[in-house]
Amino acid sequence: MSGVKVLALIPRRPDLTREHFHDYYRHPHGTMGSHMTTMRRYVQSHQIDTGLLGPGQSRFDAVAELWFDNEKDATGFREHPVIIKYILEDEPKFIDMPNLQFVVADEDVLYSLPKAGTGLSDGDMMWSPDNRPFSIKLLHFVDSRRMTPWATDDDEALGRAVGALRHVRCWPRRSVHGDTPPYQGVRELWWPTQMAFENGVATAPEAFNALLGSTEDSVVMLVQAERWR
Repeated sequence: MSGVKVLALIPRRPDLTREHFHDYYRHPHGTMGSHMTTMRRYVQSHQIDTGLLGPGQSRFDAVAELWFDNEKDATGFREHPVIIKYILEDEPKFIDMPNLQFVVADEDVLYSLPKAGTGLSDGDMMWSPDNRPFSIKLLHFVDSRRMTPWATDDDEALGRAVGALRHVRCWPRRSVHGDTPPYQGVRELWWPTQMAFENGVATAPEAFNALLGSTEDSVVMLVQAERWR
């Protein structure tokens, strides 16, 4: 999807259980927010635990992903009538507001479909996030102070090695964040199921580690991505 993407890293209010947070984020919050007319696509990504990531994987409980036609709509979405009337007063009911973060970015899609001739099943070859309401996704928000490159020419091959069926890199917009973005970039890798993710990483752990590199002070989380629009 072309346009401008907003990613919101959402921390849970400390007095709420995880179940309460995820339920409330889906409804009523998601139900109300999905009616924003300038938003072209809306995905809720809910954090899930995995033994393949460290203790920092639950630093944020969810990520909202919103797409807009242009930067003006993206940076001004908090002034939309639906946001003002419903969302602003609803957010503190489940979000730890002081730790809420936003990234405005452009997507660089390395590949969007499985690759023929690589031994994938018929089901995998038919898979797409556009025909599935739920997907498993790894989100890697790369620490802005990282010294080594987070995006290289090897990324596509490494992503396919770990069985990811889609691979996207997001670059923070300089026109919004200037020279000090909250993160250098965001890597997104998709699998149809959590088992597919775990099997893919187990098959090629070196490729997985090469993709992530040093994750100190970065945010790395496995999520269930739920497509609302």
